[in-house]
Amino acid sequence: MQADAVVVLAGNAPNRLPWAESLRAAGYADLVVVSNEEVHTHNLQTTWRALHDAGVSAPELPDSALLLLDDPPPESTLDEARRDAELLAARGARSVLLVTDAFHSRRAWLLFRAALARRGISVRSVPAPDTYDLAHWWAHPVTARRVIEEYAKLLYYLPQGVYW
Repeated sequence: MQADAVVVLAGNAPNRLPWAESLRAAGYADLVVVSNEEVHTHNLQTTWRALHDAGVSAPELPDSALLLLDDPPPESTLDEARRDAELLAARGARSVLLVTDAFHSRRAWLLFRAALARRGISVRSVPAPDTYDLAHWWAHPVTARRVIEEYAKLLYYLPQGVYW
C-alpha cells in the first residue's frame, strides 16, 4: 500500500487528518496533501493552515511533508480532484492514498481515479474510521441523510462523464 502521497479531502471531518497522519507515521507515504479550508472551531472561524501554524492541528506534521491546496480552497470534490491532480503531477507523484469518510469514499474515489489517471497517477481509497453505522444506514437519520446525499451526488456527476 506504499504511495507517494496521502490526500486528505476537505470537509470539517475530525477523523480524516489523524488517519492520514497515522498512515504517514506507519510509512505508507511521506507527503500529505491537505485542503486549506475554513474551519469553525472553538467559536473561531479560521483556516486549517492557521491552526497548524499555531500547533493546534497536526503539530507533528512537518512543513516539508505538507502540500496545501488553497487560493481558493476547493469548491467541490470534483474541483479538489482536478486541482490535487495538478499539484501531485507537478511533484512527480505516481500513486496516492485517498482519505475521506467511508460514506463518501466511493464517489470520491471515482472522481479522483478519473482526474489522477489522466496524469498517470493511481489512487487507492483508505477511508478514515468513523462512527456511522453504514450497515444499517436507513435506521439512523444522520447516517441516512449522508448516504442519500452521496447517492444524489453520485447520480448528479454521472451524465457529466467525469468518472471516466
